[in-house]
Amino acid sequence: MATSHSLTFLLFLYLAFSLSFTSFASTQYSPSSIASDQIKFWSENVRNKMPYSVFKKLSPLTKRDRDYYKKLITKNDFSENLSFCSLAKLSCSSGLNDAGPKQALTNIYSNSGALPVHFNSADKFSYFRISTLTEGNKFRLSDLEEKIPNRAFLPQEIASKISISRKSITKLFPKSFELSKNSMETTLSYCNAKAIKGEIKNCPKSLEEMISFSKFALGKNELLALASECTRRSEFLIRKIKKFDRQKVVACHEVYLPFAAYFCHSTSSTQIYAVDLVEPETRFPVSTVIAICHMDTSAWPANHVAFKILKFSPGEGEACHWMSNIDLAWIAVD
Repeated sequence: MATSHSLTFLLFLYLAFSLSFTSFASTQYSPSSIASDQIKFWSENVRNKMPYSVFKKLSPLTKRDRDYYKKLITKNDFSENLSFCSLAKLSCSSGLNDAGPKQALTNIYSNSGALPVHFNSADKFSYFRISTLTEGNKFRLSDLEEKIPNRAFLPQEIASKISISRKSITKLFPKSFELSKNSMETTLSYCNAKAIKGEIKNCPKSLEEMISFSKFALGKNELLALASECTRRSEFLIRKIKKFDRQKVVACHEVYLPFAAYFCHSTSSTQIYAVDLVEPETRFPVSTVIAICHMDTSAWPANHVAFKILKFSPGEGEACHWMSNIDLAWIAVD
């Protein structure tokens, strides 16, 4: 059992980190940097602090850089080069030759039905019934760690000039497309797939686009961003569960392009929870993970991997999954 002194110390560390993180975010970037604008846009639209998974994607470009490359793209004079990729913190030559983040993509498939057949697999802990979310319940957490190269967001003014289409991506990033063709083709396939019944979807290419889409889908002007803290596979006990009583949720899953991009969608009949985990033996607090439960699975494809794991057919029950370390969930502020 953790002592009161150790718990107090952990609380102190958490508060110190939160304060230092906020201070660091607000002071690191100069007024001439794109990152300062991205932080300002976040603070104007999102109630809580920026998760680290988003913070590390802030653009290192200056406004002068932005204006220069925006002009090149507008005039169709832009050509992919390592200098720009390095300056903008893109992943142009990493050669991500597998299919990208599998957990996030599998979760996207939960609602869009857009993934190719070879994604129709997941470990047996990837999906669970809502009855799992019971205080004191012991369970094995699925692997939530997504290994994908870190890329920065493009400035909104540049991102708006790029469409999520094969023609646009191959024209602007031809070398990157060849190196990571499978991953980018997969991204294009579900970004351009038809939305299922009750789904609103979009693939934002910038931080501003993601926040603006979430505001539109939720019909609210102020948001909360939820992200999982724990990612390692292990057995845990559920200490506490917080249900966010919202009618709508926007889930954003990171997808692979040379720059930071997400697949975001809002579906009906979705419930979201923040779950506090503890070690089974010591009851020592571990962290908090986000769970999303899709209460209506009637529109899902019959061969969806969730039905194989949960042993039922479309529409016969709910399917829940954890959000990975690179996912985001957006809800409206009360």
